[in-house]
Amino acid sequence: MRPIKCKFKGHHLITIVTEDVQIKEFECKHCKQHFTTDGYGRIVKLSSFWAENNQLFQNYFKEKATLI
Repeated sequence: MRPIKCKFKGHHLITIVTEDVQIKEFECKHCKQHFTTDGYGRIVKLSSFWAENNQLFQNYFKEKATLI
């Protein structure tokens, strides 16, 4: 359950992962929930689907960088 601050004022997000420009992960300072950005730039909860998706993108960009 979210703390009262998050219910009334919304989440206070801080960036926790910034390896790639395209992939960002955030954590709420108060309730410690994790979030990420989807393909449209919207902030969504970090579920197992999004965690796997972010990992695939990171692997893709690392491979692409080694080929250049």
